[in-house]
Amino acid sequence: MRIYYRPTTFFERMIYYFLLPDVMAKVVYEIIFKVPAITVNQPKQFMFYGFLALEYAWLLFTHKRFVPCLRRINPFAAVLALMALQGVLVGIWWGNSLSRIAIDSINVLVVLFNVIILSDPNKSADTDFQRLFLVNRLFASGMIVLSILAMVVNPVSVISFGGSVSTAVCISLLVTEVVLFQRNTVANITTVAFSAALLLATIQSWNRTTLMFCTAALLLYLARQIGRTPYRVAAIAISVVLAAAVIFSLLPEESALSRRISGIENLDLSARTGSIGEREAESDAVSEKIAALGPIGELFGAGHGASYVVKYTWKWKFDYSNAHYGWVLFFLRYGELGYVYLSLWILTLLVTILQTWRTNYAASLVICLLAVWNIGYLGTYGYFSFFIAGLPFARAAFRQRPGWSQTANAATSDRRRFPLQSNFSGT
Repeated sequence: MRIYYRPTTFFERMIYYFLLPDVMAKVVYEIIFKVPAITVNQPKQFMFYGFLALEYAWLLFTHKRFVPCLRRINPFAAVLALMALQGVLVGIWWGNSLSRIAIDSINVLVVLFNVIILSDPNKSADTDFQRLFLVNRLFASGMIVLSILAMVVNPVSVISFGGSVSTAVCISLLVTEVVLFQRNTVANITTVAFSAALLLATIQSWNRTTLMFCTAALLLYLARQIGRTPYRVAAIAISVVLAAAVIFSLLPEESALSRRISGIENLDLSARTGSIGEREAESDAVSEKIAALGPIGELFGAGHGASYVVKYTWKWKFDYSNAHYGWVLFFLRYGELGYVYLSLWILTLLVTILQTWRTNYAASLVICLLAVWNIGYLGTYGYFSFFIAGLPFARAAFRQRPGWSQTANAATSDRRRFPLQSNFSGT
């Protein structure tokens, strides 16, 4: 018997880099140090960018094997380069902190670098998705167990897959695995049930964007099925609506999801308290800051490293550089040109979704789903667009061979016999 091992690709390692920091945060910070999960974003970012720094160093060391393909680079890379250049120059012009300019620039440059790196077909082709799906299920199960342990010692902990990025990646992989099932075998049905159980276990910690994504993912799945099995589509739609009604009726009123739903029902955009009101307060504060900079500031923004002062419900935040609304974050950094960049950002994501939503290749479907997440988070957590590190803009490659699918266990692939193909045509 011969044992085959497929080395990890850059695409696969990127997924692990998204997940590992949240395992660290759950164990070290929530369980050992007993601190709220929301306060450990920075350590997770340091760990994630540390992994990427090692990856880039290895890429430089093995640069002879790196073969970028210019025609496969997403044209949006030019916009990212312009954003980075403008952000640095304008930040220096306004005398922003050099360390903060560097931090904000790294966020953009990582997106740009990864788009270029993933243009090399070998960085995503031959990804072992059977292994990736297995690791993701183990991650989801482990995070639920760790969350339960954290709740024993830390009363503010909740059952979750971690932060926004790890949750998005984890759920996207669970959905991809289920969507690509072709037959109703016992193994496939068991996997679907197990994935549903994992999602239900974390439902109390979902935010509004997670709800939006799950709705969009369901619609995407039904759209893929409607031409082949219309009766099945109708049955699934009715079952999901009934199940959702029962689940939401059973949610505790004090759960995070219940509070967020209540916040939507009682939405008052004139208020400046509560989670949505504080986002509006950020918008007001950023507008005041940019207006104080004059016409140049309104056109070019405050640059990378920009900060401002904002009053939250119970406290003031000084030297604050975050903004939850994507359009506010882009306006802060790039002024009115930021709206142009953001429009192109959204347009590129929509093109990605339209070109890949019907694909039968796992890498492309994961990219499609992450693009859906990115659009959703532009309205709630703008930094997600940078923390997802360019994957929604990547163009996946696959090795075309008769009867082979990325979802199958193709450990016997022959790289010399089967040429690489680009999968960005929605097929």
